[in-house]
Amino acid sequence: MSRPFGHLPRLRPPRSLKLRLALASVSVIGLSVAATALLVVHDMGARAERSIMDSTLDVDTVSKTISARLANRELALGRSAAQWPQQAPPDLASASAFLRSQAALGALFTRVMVVDGQGRVIAVADEMRVRPGDASVQDHPFFQRAMADGHAIAAEASPAGATGPLEVVLAVPLGNHLLTGRPQALLCGVLRPQTDSLLPELSDHGIGTAAAPVDTVLTDARGRILAHPDDRLLRHDVGDDPQLRAAARRWRQDGAPLEPTAWTWRTGSRFVAMAAVPEADWMVFRSAPADLMLGSPAAARREALWLSVAVALAGAALIMGLSHLLLRPMRQLERRALRLLDDQLPAGAPWPPAAGEIGQLSRAFQHVLATRAASQHRSEELLALMRAILRHAPVGIGFMRAGRFELVSQRLADELGHADAALVGRSARALLPDFAQYRRLVQGAQAAFASGQTYQAEHEFRRRDGHTFWAYLQGAALDRRQPETGSIWILSDISELRAQREQLSWSAAHDSLTQLVNRREFEARLTHICASKRRSEPNCLLSLDLDGFKAVNDGAGHAAGDAILQDVAALLTQRVRDTDTVARLGGDEFAVLLMGCELDRAQQIAEQIRARIESHQRDWRGQVLRVGASIGVVPMPTEACDIAALLAQADAACYAAKRGGKNRVVACPALAA
Repeated sequence: MSRPFGHLPRLRPPRSLKLRLALASVSVIGLSVAATALLVVHDMGARAERSIMDSTLDVDTVSKTISARLANRELALGRSAAQWPQQAPPDLASASAFLRSQAALGALFTRVMVVDGQGRVIAVADEMRVRPGDASVQDHPFFQRAMADGHAIAAEASPAGATGPLEVVLAVPLGNHLLTGRPQALLCGVLRPQTDSLLPELSDHGIGTAAAPVDTVLTDARGRILAHPDDRLLRHDVGDDPQLRAAARRWRQDGAPLEPTAWTWRTGSRFVAMAAVPEADWMVFRSAPADLMLGSPAAARREALWLSVAVALAGAALIMGLSHLLLRPMRQLERRALRLLDDQLPAGAPWPPAAGEIGQLSRAFQHVLATRAASQHRSEELLALMRAILRHAPVGIGFMRAGRFELVSQRLADELGHADAALVGRSARALLPDFAQYRRLVQGAQAAFASGQTYQAEHEFRRRDGHTFWAYLQGAALDRRQPETGSIWILSDISELRAQREQLSWSAAHDSLTQLVNRREFEARLTHICASKRRSEPNCLLSLDLDGFKAVNDGAGHAAGDAILQDVAALLTQRVRDTDTVARLGGDEFAVLLMGCELDRAQQIAEQIRARIESHQRDWRGQVLRVGASIGVVPMPTEACDIAALLAQADAACYAAKRGGKNRVVACPALAA
C-alpha cells in the first residue's frame, strides 16, 4: 500500500559542491537556452503575426476586385442602355427586340430585364432566350433607389424564394422623361455572386503555408451573407458563422462601419480581415486559422524546450569534470580549517598555498581568525569594565530578559535587601507589594517600549524583610523591534524625597494655625463634588463666623485669638464625620461641608455646633475668654451648581444670622440651578 503524500521523505539538497555546481549549471544553462529559444520563437511568432496583420489577408484586393467587376458590369449595362432607340415608354415588342440586340450581356449576367416606370417587368432575357415578363418589382428596394438616384446595386431574393440563393441586381435608366427627368424604364442585370464570377475563389491559400486556407465571405451592409464557401450559410447572418462570430460582434460594436480601408483582428484561434465594397455597400470578410498561418508555434516551443534540456545536460557533464580539477585546493583548505579545533595545533601553523579565489578565501579565514581573537579580547575587557560599573554605580541597575533578571548591580541588590546572586533568575513580581502594581508596571513598560520611548514611573517596592519603599524606576528596551533581546532598568530610592513632596502638598492645602483645609482646597473639594456622579445625594454647606472674636483679639492679644481659633477648629472637627470637610476660610471665618446630609439634619448639627462654641470658655492669664457663632446653612443643588454663588449664598445666610442678633443659625433654601 502506497504511503500518503504527507509522509513522503523530504528531498535534501546535495552536500557536494561539485554536484551543486552541476545542478546549478544545468538549471542556468537550461533556463537560459529555454528562455532564449522561447523568446526567439515568440519573437518570430510576433513578427509573423504582424506580417499577417499588415497583409490584411488580401481582403482589400478582394474588395477592389469585386468593386471593379461590379463597375465593369454596370458600365456594360450603361453602354447597352445608351443604345435604346425609343423616347417613348417601352412595350413588349420594343423591349424584346432590344434585349435580342444586346446578347453580349448574357455573358455577364444570369438574366437581363427591361422594367417600365411603374415597376412592371416587360421582357426578360435568360438562357439565350427572350420572354415576356410576368412580375412587378415596384416594391423592391433596387427599383425605388434606381428611380430616385438613376442607378442601383442591391441584393434580392431569387425567384426560388427563401430557399434559393441571393441575387444581385444592377439597374440603369433606359431614357429619361423630358419633363420630370426621371427614368422612363430601367435596364436591369441580375447575377449570382456564387456562380457569376463576381468574387474570386471563396476558399484559397493566402500568406503562410500551403495548408492555411483563407475563406472569403461577402455580406450586405446588415451582415446578411451573400456569398460563402458553405452554401448552407447563404442568407444567414454573418454572426451565425462560428469562425466569424467574434469578429462580427466587434464590427457591430464599432457601429458596423463600411470603410474601404482594410483592417485585421485576431479573434481567438483565427485571423479575420474585413473591408467594404464601396460600389455596393457590402462587406468582405476573410478568415484563416492562426496556428496554420503562423506555422504551429506550440510545436516550435516544444522543440526549443527539448533542445534546452539537451544543451543543459551536456554543459553539466562538462562542468562536473572541470569542477573536480578546479576544486582540489578547496578540499585542502577544508582539511586545514577543520584543524582549527585541534588544541595541539600551533598558533602559527601554515595554511595550504592557493591562488585565485581559493587563495583569497584562505586569507579571509586567517583575517577572520585574527579579528575574532582581537574582538574576544576587547569583549573580555568590556565585560570587566561593565562589572566594575555595576559594582560601583550609585543607582541600582539590572538587565532583564523574558521577565527575569540576568544581571544586577550591587546597589540594586542592597536596595532590595538581597544578595546580587539571589536576584539573578527571579521575576520582578516578587519585588512589588501586590500583583496589581506589577501588572501596571508591565503594561506601562510594554506601551512605552512599543512606541520607542523610555519607561519612567514611581513605584513602591518591597524589601526582603517586608518593608516597602518608594523608588523612581526607568526602563528601556535594547531593541524595540525585537523585545526578546531584553531591557535595562535603573532604580533610585526616593522615599525621603516623596515624603518631603507629600509634606509640601499637605501644607499647600491646609491652614498652618488650625490644621484645617484652607479656602483653596475647600473650593477644590466643592468643585469635585459638583462634578461627581454622586451629586444626586443631599449635601449641605455651613458658613460660620465667630461673634466677639475681635474683642478677644483686642483685649487679650493675638496669641489669645489664635488659641480661640484652634479651640473652635477642634470643636468643629469633633462634631463632624470623617467624610465631612471642615475649613478655615480666613480670619474668624469657617466652613463645613456635610456629605449625605438633609437640610433639617444640617440645621440640627449647626445648632449643636453653635451651642458648643457658646458654652466653651478659655482661661487665658487670669481671663475667661468666650465667643459665639453665627451660622448660615444652605443645601447644595443636585443639578449644575456655581461654587461662587453657593459660597455667596452661605455667607448671606451667615450675615442674616448676625443681623438677627448674632449667635444663631439661619437656613436658606436651595440655590436655583
